[in-house]
Amino acid sequence: MSGSCDYVRLDHDGGAIATVVIDRPAKRNALDRSGWAALGEIFSFLSGQSSLRSVILTGVPGAFCAGDDISAFAAVGNDPQLRQEYWDTIMSCYEAVGTLPVPVIAAIDGPCIGGGCTLALRADFRIAGRNAYFAVPPARLGLVYPAQSSALLAQAAGDQLARYMLYSGGRVPAEQAASAGLAIHAEVAIDRARDLAAEFVHSAPMSVHGAKIALNATRTGTLPEVASQIKQLSLEAERSRDRQEGLQAFAEKRLPRFTGG
Repeated sequence: MSGSCDYVRLDHDGGAIATVVIDRPAKRNALDRSGWAALGEIFSFLSGQSSLRSVILTGVPGAFCAGDDISAFAAVGNDPQLRQEYWDTIMSCYEAVGTLPVPVIAAIDGPCIGGGCTLALRADFRIAGRNAYFAVPPARLGLVYPAQSSALLAQAAGDQLARYMLYSGGRVPAEQAASAGLAIHAEVAIDRARDLAAEFVHSAPMSVHGAKIALNATRTGTLPEVASQIKQLSLEAERSRDRQEGLQAFAEKRLPRFTGG
């Protein structure tokens, strides 16, 4: 599944919850192009798994993701075509994570920096463990953070904290991130992420998918563009077997068994 990349893996037995792990501790889980590609490939694959209800994205203990591997990106910096291909790979990864039809939960331990922070912003939830911290370092590297990523950060963290992060490149610890709404603070991020993922197991897939499309579009100011898609999903849901199962489960006072159809 991860192709030429041996440090991004998918743990999924075909059940309702999958875990995607970045395992590159020597680089604090920073991603080179093969890592970005592998991550995007895994999320694209998961989008077609009908049994799936949520995904946990995490790093090996000690780090979530320190962003892009600066040395790998610098190696293609003088070649416009390779630079653009590298950048397109990163953008495709973000898109695959953000548009997955089921909730994505980022379980964050240690640094969540730069591209890693952007990656976490594409998730539906960010759970920050006791040692987690967030930082966006372009101001200390002579770079400019992408416009969409800046907007997502402001929407998640609030204007003032986003400005501080973007202007200073300084670290924001878990408790401060949680108080601003950027993350949910937990003693152990992966445990809280698993508990949260379990809450979505009995949710109707079409209901969650429609809500996610609407919320993502609201966040990016593109709700009119997806209105017809949401309407179509709503019509399909009304005629679906899951709708009948939901009504029957409610009448029988039991948990529903949705299939996504």
